[in-house]
Amino acid sequence: MRNALCFYMNVIRLKNGAELRYISSRSNAEVVSASKLTMKKYREEQGLFLCEGEKLFEEAVLYGDPYAVFVSEDSVDRLSDKTAGYLSDPRFSDRVFLLSRPAFEKITTERSPQGVIASVRIPERRGVRDAVSGLRSGESAIILDGVRDPGNVGGILRTAAAFGFGSAVLIDCADPFGDRAVRASMGAVFRIRITETESAVEAAEQLASSGRRLVAAALTDDSETLGSFEPSDDDVVVIGNEGHGISKKMLSVCSVTLKIPMAEGCESLNAGSAAAVILWEYRKNRR
Repeated sequence: MRNALCFYMNVIRLKNGAELRYISSRSNAEVVSASKLTMKKYREEQGLFLCEGEKLFEEAVLYGDPYAVFVSEDSVDRLSDKTAGYLSDPRFSDRVFLLSRPAFEKITTERSPQGVIASVRIPERRGVRDAVSGLRSGESAIILDGVRDPGNVGGILRTAAAFGFGSAVLIDCADPFGDRAVRASMGAVFRIRITETESAVEAAEQLASSGRRLVAAALTDDSETLGSFEPSDDDVVVIGNEGHGISKKMLSVCSVTLKIPMAEGCESLNAGSAAAVILWEYRKNRR
């Protein structure tokens, strides 16, 4: 192994000083526990989720709260110097594991895995009231109302973080800490404050009483047109379900509905594309 300095008593030491405990069995307790994190119920019980690939692993170390890391023995020699260096992060303690191919395949959800997976602590859960009161002046926020596709959830969070949105409230959405959503977010789950609730009523009431303007991406008789609409840094942008749009309760407390101008014959964009167009307009107008 190119990166290995020695292999002793089931521990491999890399040249940068990182020590990895070797696991060969798919039935090892650490492997089985990590593999169960693909299930939402187990993620919630353990307070952990998985980040797979070098990019997400590095994001987890830099911006998240990493717990353990699993490296495939087939890939340890191909890790970048940066990734290999992060394996010695003291937060991992003795929870850095080198896995045989069968053991690694027990955990990975990728068809072509990059050979490194981290388990990361889920950020502390906040109620909607705390999320709303915690919004800073001049900080835009986004609401996802019933967005059920995990790829859309992760992609929209990625867009929101990229365009400077600091907080997201998810109402009855796909789990943002599931593997597909995390992968689509490309680290945005670490960069944006996420609050989850199943109650549109609670979220609507809290946001309406906060004094912020709620702007819904929805087509109504009095919708304003993106481009001639004046965004505000304190706005909260609402993106609805892929098929049914924004719930009636949430729509009833929105101050503005907003439509995206499109060519004749085109009715709508999907949730991810609509969010990207609208959030970019906010970024463009931010002072």
